[in-house]
Amino acid sequence: MTLQQAMESNVRIQPGRKVKTFGGWCRHDRVLLDGHEIGKIQTRRRRNQTEIITVASSTYIMGYDIDWLVSRREDSNCVDSTSKRNL
Repeated sequence: MTLQQAMESNVRIQPGRKVKTFGGWCRHDRVLLDGHEIGKIQTRRRRNQTEIITVASSTYIMGYDIDWLVSRREDSNCVDSTSKRNL
């Protein structure tokens, strides 16, 4: 996702606090879409390695992927709206 696409879709990343661990540092940033949290970006920094994980509810993928979070949010909105119509 480019910066322009992020601005158009109202995606914001709220930085989390940095926590010192035995192996290095860890930080959890919140990803917000229209003011609602859609996931987190977890960054782990070790001596010779940086690991980034994108987390949405109970599912995660390796790397930094905001498009995936937005698409999961859109998919869940479609499911929620159809299930509400059927009730």
